[in-house]
Order: sequence, then C-alpha cells, then structure tokens
Amino acid sequence: MKLSELVKNISITEVVGDTEKEITNIVYDSRKAKEASLFVAIRGAQFDGHRFIVDAIGSGASAVAVEDDSIINDDYFLSHHTTKLLVPSTRRALALVSSNFYGHPAEKLKVVGITGTNGKTTSTYLIKSIMQAAGERVLLVGTITYSLNDDPLEAVTNTTPESLDLHRMMAQAIENGADSAVMEVSSHSLVMDRVYGIPFKVALFTNLTQDHLDFHRTMEEYFKAKKILFDSLPTTSIAISNIDDPYGKRIVADASVKKLFYGFGQDADFRIVKSSFGIDGTSIAVRYHGKDFSITSNLIGKFNIYNLAAAFAAAVSIGYDPSKACDALSKVQGVKGRFERIDSGKGFVVVVDYAHSPDSLEKTLQSAREMLASAAKGGRLITVFGCGGNRDRTKRPKMGKIADELSDIAIVTSDNPRFEDPEAIADEVLAGMSVNNKRVLRIVDRHEAISEALKRALPNDIVVLAGKGHEDYQHVKGVKHHFDDREEVEEQLSLRN
Repeated sequence: MKLSELVKNISITEVVGDTEKEITNIVYDSRKAKEASLFVAIRGAQFDGHRFIVDAIGSGASAVAVEDDSIINDDYFLSHHTTKLLVPSTRRALALVSSNFYGHPAEKLKVVGITGTNGKTTSTYLIKSIMQAAGERVLLVGTITYSLNDDPLEAVTNTTPESLDLHRMMAQAIENGADSAVMEVSSHSLVMDRVYGIPFKVALFTNLTQDHLDFHRTMEEYFKAKKILFDSLPTTSIAISNIDDPYGKRIVADASVKKLFYGFGQDADFRIVKSSFGIDGTSIAVRYHGKDFSITSNLIGKFNIYNLAAAFAAAVSIGYDPSKACDALSKVQGVKGRFERIDSGKGFVVVVDYAHSPDSLEKTLQSAREMLASAAKGGRLITVFGCGGNRDRTKRPKMGKIADELSDIAIVTSDNPRFEDPEAIADEVLAGMSVNNKRVLRIVDRHEAISEALKRALPNDIVVLAGKGHEDYQHVKGVKHHFDDREEVEEQLSLRN
C-alpha cells in the first residue's frame, strides 16, 4: 500500500519526503523495522518510541511518524531517504493507519467492548457463549486469551493490545470466518488510544472501584479514562450500564447513543427481579419489556448475578433471542480463575479467584461468607492473599482490613512482587490488620501459604486463594517464574490422599 493511501484519513501537520513509496508493514517497535516499514513512534508507560527513531531508520524503515518534531533534524530523514510524518498524536495515528492497512476489520465485525473494574473477563466469556450458540465465530480479546472461538491466536500481552496488534488480530479472525468480536477495554488502553476509532456496536460498563491508581492517580481520573469509551461511541452504538453502580448513569451521561441499564434498580431496562446463589450455582430472573427471563448458571459468587444480567442485556440489545441467550448462559461451565471452584475431596471447597483490589476482594469474601451461611454447617472461611508490587500501595492496608474482618483465618502471602521486596509489601498489608490476632498469619512464600491453608481446612470450610486467578506465574525481579494456584492445590491435595 502506498504511504499516501495509508495516511489518507489522518491529520498530518507536516510531511518531509516522498509519500508515494510502498509500505509493506507497520511497526511501533524499532527492532521489528525493516525495508518498506512505517515506524510509528508512540510514547509508552516506560519508553518513548521517539528515542528509537534512528534505530528504526537504521533497520531500513521507509517512513516514520512522530509527534515530537524537535528530536531529529529534517536533514537526517532526507539524507536517509526516509519520509517523516509529523502528526498531533502518534497513538491515534497508529490506530488509524493500522485500520487502513488491514482493510478496516473492525467495521466488518460486530464488536462488543466491556469496561469496568471487575467483571470484564467473565462478561466477555458469557457474551461470547451466546454468540457462539447462535452459530457465530467470535474473536475474544482479554486478560486470559486472544482467541477465535476456542482456538488461541497468539500470546496475551495486555488486557487490551496495542491498536496495531488488535487490528491485525481482527483481520486474521475475519480471514478465518469471524462474525463478531468481544473484548475487554482497559482504562490504560483508553488513555493510550488503543481502541481509538473502533466502531463498537455495544459498549458495556460493569462497575468502578479503586484500582490502578498508580497509573491514574485519582478515582476521578480513573473514571474519566473509562468514560472515554462511551464518549467516543458512534451514534449507531448502544451503551449499557450498571444502574446500581454510583458511576453507572454518569459514565454514559454524555454519550450520544441509545442507553440501556441493568441491575436491581427500579428504572433498569433489564431489571433483576429474583436472584439466589450458592456453592452449586446461581439463578436469576431478569425482567425485560414486562417479561421475566430465568437464567440458571454453574457460575458461583454473588457478583455473577450482575455478570449474567450484563451479558443478557448486551446480547438482547444487539438482537439475540432472549430465551436462546438464557439457554446459552446456562451452559457456561466457568471462567478460569474467576471464582473457580476446586473440590478437595475432603469435605471443603477451594476457590481460586483473581480478586486483587479492595472491592473485588471484599465481594469475593462476602460471597464465600454468604455461601457458608446458606449451608449452615458451621464452615469457616480461610483466605490466602497478597498485593502486587509496583502498583497502588494505598490499597494494601485496605485489603488487609477486608481480609481480617471477613475471614476466620487470613494468610498474608506474596502475589506478584515485581521489583519490590515481598516482605515490605506484606508489612503494608498487615498494617491494616489485627497483627496480634492468632487468626492472621504471615507466610510470604505462596507455596507454603497455600499448603498451610489446606492443612488447616476442615470439612464444610471454604478456602479462597485470591489475587492470581488465571495467572500461571509469579513476577519477581523482572522474571516470570511458573506458579499456578490451581496446580498447587491439586498437587498438594494429591499428596494428602
């Protein structure tokens, strides 16, 4: 494709060089540049692509898009026969040229985007199941997988990949018969314009609670990041929001689209009128247009009441048959690492969950406590949890307090310490706990912490392993070491049998 065609719909401040040259690939990593490449110098959380322009040109890049005009003199571009494109935003430029390059794949798919603090992953899986039950091939993009139906496309890098990678995957999915796409839309991706220009058919909001404040700094900035999705929707889109969340109405207030709400609230378009849950599953009834639709699910945990209602609302708003949507939801067995149940074979249950924020941990533990109360067999709640390193430190004592108050036994351990000292992280978690309480243990080695929890578990107890969920690694000093909570549980239980 000629460079002039590639940048046809892009705002360009200045061009230096030839725009009629052929471009055969686009890169934002200078190490992947080669002859006939367009290198787009984007700014990331840790690196600025403008620092690697010379490297990209040295590798043969034929054109470079920049937003900072002060780093390299125009004479350098001309002497290397490299075209310079000065644009207001290289991130937005990357999104648009990627769409052009791959033939506007997002416009050929029915795209559903889900944002919020909790529930994104489960909701994407639920909506995907409804679409697949209708005979569609569905691209799923999120924290756990990038896949077409159940076939992985490539390894997951971010919850929402860079725009270039996203458009490439969409194009690949279309080549393999994809009809639809369901994706998690993270707050980071919205701020970084990774989904800029994508014409979402439906945008869904789950909830907003404290998380990622190491990046967004304040809850208001975090909210504004999420709101970008709804403010940028095409007028033909549908916005669906949780009416029970404090941010539910505000987040869609400025969207010039059809707005629908789900939840327990009287004004909800998809109103939850009945709900029950236990260790064996969840049941809800959703009232839509005066008719009640019943959904029974193998998913456990009170929060899945909202996830099921959200998925039902999204599917029906697009045009899927409500009864068939209910049937599809009833067949979903579970989502990896999301309140995932493991039967110990010894009378107690282990739950593996991704909860890594104060709100998600509180909801997970409250659900477990309500299950114990419903069973009325005197079971206890044993919680193993930690906090990630190089992330929002203010949530650590809050999570400690929640675990202390809701657990019968709380074991503070390591999560992903990254470049921090896991012992120091544990100190900050324990600052919110009753450290002289014999119910609170500090076992920083996660293997040993899980082992201790399983040793202490008695019949009718629930053991919650929080924070890691689907992850099969621990991130320590820049190295990912294999570690899977499910594998730990299964291995240790097998040794006890």
